[in-house]
Amino acid sequence: VRVSQAIAQTLSKELHAITNEGNLDTLAIVTQTGARVAFFTKTSADASELSAIAAALVNAGALASNKLGFDDLTDVMVRGTNGFLILRALFGRFVLVGGTSNIGAFTKAATVLVNHSKSISDILKDIPDEMY
Repeated sequence: VRVSQAIAQTLSKELHAITNEGNLDTLAIVTQTGARVAFFTKTSADASELSAIAAALVNAGALASNKLGFDDLTDVMVRGTNGFLILRALFGRFVLVGGTSNIGAFTKAATVLVNHSKSISDILKDIPDEMY
């Protein structure tokens, strides 16, 4: 997804703050269809593959949440033996992805993503649908 230079700079500052505050090894923003807006990881994960998987997980979670009467999906959390991934739905169009191998940092990372999700949503709100 291509964004203007102004949006890219504002988004970069916000993502840098999230990475520092949340001690994250992976941080990304993808569209609900899996297109990358921003992607960073310290791991060897493929950006395109992880973006598609993140979108699929959020879409499946949203379907399950609605079918069970839980209303709109806010987060999907995936925990592995050596880390976790948090996927935060952003107003139905984007997904904020954060992951770390520091299991003890789960609560802090989740809180940081929640606290920054409004700012990220505000930055991305003016991107027209046809951009992705």
